[in-house]
Amino acid sequence: MKLFLFRHTQTNNTLDGTFRYNGFIDVDVDDNGLKIFYKFIPILKKYKFASIYSSDLIRAKKGAQIFSEELNISYFTDIRLREVSQGRWEGLSYNEIIEKYPEEANKKFNNYVDYKVKGGENLIEAQNRVMDFINELKKKYFEKNILIVAHGGINTLILLNALNMDLNDFFRIKQDFGCLNIIEYFETFSKVIKMNYTILP
Repeated sequence: MKLFLFRHTQTNNTLDGTFRYNGFIDVDVDDNGLKIFYKFIPILKKYKFASIYSSDLIRAKKGAQIFSEELNISYFTDIRLREVSQGRWEGLSYNEIIEKYPEEANKKFNNYVDYKVKGGENLIEAQNRVMDFINELKKKYFEKNILIVAHGGINTLILLNALNMDLNDFFRIKQDFGCLNIIEYFETFSKVIKMNYTILP
């Protein structure tokens, strides 16, 4: 299976340049930023896709809708493609978290793989759920092309798994808004062909 893995475009609550831990909250994307996805259409039309999937959150669904319309392929959503849940941190910036939850922040930033923010999940749990989904696709779409629109954190977990890298390497992989990754899955190994490829609007 060859996986074309996109990150959603920029969210409305980050237009001022402030990073926010959006997690499961259903924040919308900037309509102007969605133009990025249209620039990928000529590339994607060179391939035949068996299906399109996305997270059920609107910021990912809007990208999947564009690809569905332009490529004339139905898309489906799956909750397992949601961003890593950040519990009570969701929607907050780094500075807001440090101010409101200093002790929790210290524990999380010193053990970001295992530690869970109250109401959230850790990286192990998030990777397990998303790889459960990816492994289902690998069986269902053997030797097919699949397109997914998901999130920065989730994409990173998929890429770490494909590269056989440790979860402690989470921050070594960058995922820009509207980027494309391509992963090819074989029976016994996977190959990352392209990572964090972007086309500016």
